[in-house]
Formats: sequence, structure tokens, C-alpha cells
Amino acid sequence: MKHLFVISAVLFLLAYSRVYGQDQGRGDDIREALNRFGQAEVLIEYPGYDAMSRLAARFSVSSCDGREAVLTLSPLTAPDFISTGIDYKVMLPRETKGFYTASSVAEAMQWLSYPTWKHYDTIMHNIAQTWPEVCMLDTIGFSISGRAILALKISDNPAADEQEPAVMLSAAIHGDELAGYVMLMRLAEYLASESSNGGLAESLTSGLEIWINPLANPDGMYRDNDTIIYPVRSNSNGYDLNRNFPDPVTASPPPLQKETRDMISFMEKNRFALSVNLHSGAEVVNYPWDRWTRLHADDTWFYDISRRYADTVHIYSDPGYMTFLDDGVTRGSVWYVITGGRQDFITYSLGGREVTIEMDETKQTPGSDLEALWNWNSRSLLRYIGEALYGAGGTVTDATSGNPLSAKVFIAGHDSDSSHVYSDTLTGEFRRYLAPGTYSLTFTCPGYEPWSANYDIVNWNSFVSADIRLEPEEHIIYPDPPVSGLLIYPIPSSGKFMVLPPASVEGDIIVTLMNVTGSVIDTYQTTAQSGIPVPCDYSKLPQGVYIISVRKLPDGPLLRGKVIINRLISG
Repeated sequence: MKHLFVISAVLFLLAYSRVYGQDQGRGDDIREALNRFGQAEVLIEYPGYDAMSRLAARFSVSSCDGREAVLTLSPLTAPDFISTGIDYKVMLPRETKGFYTASSVAEAMQWLSYPTWKHYDTIMHNIAQTWPEVCMLDTIGFSISGRAILALKISDNPAADEQEPAVMLSAAIHGDELAGYVMLMRLAEYLASESSNGGLAESLTSGLEIWINPLANPDGMYRDNDTIIYPVRSNSNGYDLNRNFPDPVTASPPPLQKETRDMISFMEKNRFALSVNLHSGAEVVNYPWDRWTRLHADDTWFYDISRRYADTVHIYSDPGYMTFLDDGVTRGSVWYVITGGRQDFITYSLGGREVTIEMDETKQTPGSDLEALWNWNSRSLLRYIGEALYGAGGTVTDATSGNPLSAKVFIAGHDSDSSHVYSDTLTGEFRRYLAPGTYSLTFTCPGYEPWSANYDIVNWNSFVSADIRLEPEEHIIYPDPPVSGLLIYPIPSSGKFMVLPPASVEGDIIVTLMNVTGSVIDTYQTTAQSGIPVPCDYSKLPQGVYIISVRKLPDGPLLRGKVIINRLISG
């Protein structure tokens, strides 16, 4: 599992049972691999940073070390690649039938092999049933083939929505990246079994709501089987689910897949303050942004939590493990640029904070290596979950009624690219993760006077809490709410405008702004107060026509309206 930054093509190809070149007609070898294995992995020479980023916008990059890159082609993307004329070699997987599969649930729960699909379902139910006082099984949604996408909630009061940060750990959004799948099942069992033993697990489960989703892409991993035989990266439709999330820089986004839509709904509902997505194909902690070369407003914080993860791994691992790029850490776009990734979607559009951890350069980790990966990474994973306990936090409520509010929490002069966060509608709880320093946090909510408070973050393990009570605005007259649709005013505007839904639309809503081609520019969750408009500020956008939509959560109707931005109008 040791990752070598400079790796020869000869050694790289020895990891595979067979390599097809281009002696036959161009593309025939790719088509043959697609027919046999459901996907084709092609090895290409690294074309340089800019060209690599352009390729990553068209094809799924499985690995890239600065000398070579491996692209994973599905039936959807293979014809486009064949037409590029790029020199390549097809890399065929080892024979894997039965190699990874446990013979029973008991054997699978030794965590040295891979479960069948039925075993996995049983394991998730068993964990929930064995520790019901701290564990609850939920369903995020269903795959195209109808397989349940499962998640375990582990907390000291799992049936309640408490004033605690929510954390999500997810794996196998790429169905052929296996290590994180077993890692998270084992982590769920560990947290549940150790939740009352007075150690770190108890601190985490008593102070957080932890959600664990070991398998985000069951159709890719199991395909048409009950066992793992030639798993593929994409879903049943051939789409890379980690390139399928709404992205403000993608002019023509691919259609959202069912797994993506269900995951978005689940994340919107639970408002995860911190999350992680486990992958394989390299050994590195990757943090935002993937889509932009500019820094996230909280780049220092992101780098530090990533650095702590990798440095803790290095204490317990064999030499050379997780040393890729900056000794096991990278900002995504330094590696290469991608769009449509879940990490950036959560961080930009949902107000969360997510990193991607590449756990093993071997995508289909042999069962004999799973114990070592657990020993090397488990402490870092627990520490990463614990990051959610720190920072600035508290509650935001109505000063008159005491009801919780979903307020925007931002730092003037610091935040950019939607780096602000929101307080939870049900509890009013918020958490803002920050590097040490003194910050002035401003709290705004439609219908309320804004409020600012100073927070002094002394060190990386600080938690500073304050309960914010917002006063309702007085003497403001708003238009009557529409009977249906959205009232948007003024039209045109300079980019600052109000959106007023019908009086019946109150509580949690999702606001989404799109361009006329349907590309999502911005989406966020907030609270609608009956009869009070939602203020929007898109004054930095170019002039033009946009579509804004409001959807009441969880399953309310979708309301749309037209926005016209005209730079000739002052605002």
C-alpha cells in the first residue's frame, strides 16, 4: 500500500493480470473490457496540469501521480475517449471471483473480507439491534436497481434531533473502491459497542449525532450479483456519482441520478456540520476546493484538520503510507480540477465542511490488508469526528418566543464562495469551524434585526458557545403574499431582491438559483416566516435572466420564478 509519487509504468502495470495495447483497431480493446467487466480502465501519460484538468472534466480520473493517470471509462464515456486520439493502454483487473467474499455474517464481521449484499444488510440491522440505545438504522434512499442505501445514526439519543452537530461518514460512492466500505462498518460497530465505556467513543456519541453510510453506490459494487465480482466505479446508468452533484461552474451538468437526488435530500434534511467521503486509488487527504484554484475562506482550518489526520496516521502506519503530494495532504485543485464532486457541493451549497480521504492506492484492497488499514486509520477517523466538537457554536432563537431560528452566520471580510453557515431550523444549533483567532460573527434571519458577537478561538481544541436571541423587526410593511407561485421584487434588480412565497410555505425551505440552461449557481437551506420575504443578494453575478426556485422541506411543492439582473439599476 506504500504510495510512490514517482512510479514507473512497468511496476504500475505489474499490478494487473494483463494489459491490452492498441495493436488491434482503436477502441476494440476498450469495448471488449466494457463487455467483460462493465468498465474500462485506461493508462495514459500525464499530459500536464491544465490538460489533466480538462480531461477530468470529461472522464473519471481513477488515479494520477504526476507521470501517469488512469481514467475509468463507462459505456457512456468510452466513445468520447476513443475519439480523442490519446495514446492509452487498457488495464484489466485480476480475477476476483470469490476472492473478497466472506462465507457468513460472522466471518464478515471479523473485518478481514467483504460481505455479500445480503450479509451487508444483515450486518447493518444487527448493529442497530444489538445497541438500540445508541444506534438507529435509516435509509437514505434506493439505487436504480432498488437496493437500499443505508445509514446508521449513532448517538446517545438516536431517536431525537438534539442540539448537537451532525457528522456524516460515507464510503464507496465509487463502487470499485472497497476499503472504506469495511472500514465504516467496523467503525460503526466500534462506536456503538464502546459508547458507554467512558472513553473517546462515549464523548463522541454523547456530544454528536454521527451518521455512517458504508456503501453509497451499491449497484456499482455488486452490479447484478450478491457478491463483489468486477465492481465498477459508476452507477447502473454509467454515471460517476462523485461527478454528479450540482456545480456552479458547470454549464451543462449531467442529469442528477437517483442516488444523487436521494443523497442530497438526506443531507438537506440532516444539515451535516462535518462530513467525510472515503475513497481509494491514492493515499492522501483531499480538502476543498476541487473545482477552484483559489482558497476556501477557511483554508487554514481545512489544511490543519487534514494535516492532523495524516500526521496521526504516520504515527501508527508503516513508513511510506499516506505520503502522497504534501506528505499525505492536498487541496483538491492542486492535484487536478474536477467539477460535480460531493465534497464541494456540501461545502459550497449546504454550509457543511467535507474532506475526501483516499485510503489505499489499491482500489480493490485485498482482505489481508484490511486489518492494517484499520490500525493505521482508525485513530485518525475518531479524531476527525472529534473535530466537530470544537469551534464557535451555540443556538439562535426568537428573543420573544424562544423558538429556534435558521439564521445565516457569517464573518464580514472573511467569508467568500458561500463559506457562511446556517443554524438548524429544528434546534437553532449552529457550529462554525475556525482556525485560532478572534472573529466577529453576524447573525441574520428574514424578519429579524441582525446581531453580531465576538468569538475568541484560543486554540485548535477550543469551543466557544453563545446563545443568540434575535429581535423581530418592527414597523416594516411587506407586500401581501401571493396565493400561488413566488412574488419576486424588484424586477429587474441589481442582483439584490426579495422572494416572497405563499403564506402556507413556512419553515425549512431550499432556495436554488439557476441559469436559463438549468445549471445550478447556488442552493441553500433557510427558514421561511409566513408573510416575510427572503432576501437574496446575487449582485456579483453578471446581468441576465435567472430562474429561482423555493421548495418546502421535506416534500413540499417546488415554486419557480424569473429573476432579471440589470447592472444599470443601482442597488
